[in-house]
Amino acid sequence: MNKYSTKKIFLIHDIVCVIVIIGMIVYTLYAITQMPQTIPIHLTNGVVDGWGSKWISLLMPGTIVFVYVLSILFIRYLKKHNNSIILVSWVKLGCVILFSIVNILFIQFALSQTSRIIA
Repeated sequence: MNKYSTKKIFLIHDIVCVIVIIGMIVYTLYAITQMPQTIPIHLTNGVVDGWGSKWISLLMPGTIVFVYVLSILFIRYLKKHNNSIILVSWVKLGCVILFSIVNILFIQFALSQTSRIIA
């Protein structure tokens, strides 16, 4: 793979990652305004047995920003040592997408459970 196509892949991955991260943060902040102060955060056998503050919803966006920054630093380190970095870029993209899906599912679950409790 030539240097141009590698840079193009990195650019596309970074653009997608940044868009997904910003979207996840905006969605999470919007969802927090819709949640009560206490939300379900743990299930055992389909029964809610753990409750927490709605602000715990910011944990997942914070984690993915940390993972994203860490992966960028790791890619820079690998570049200096002439190692293959395409795989790390794909893993970075996959992590961002996976964490975003988990975050959306968590928020949807929290909103659906709290609407049942309030109703």
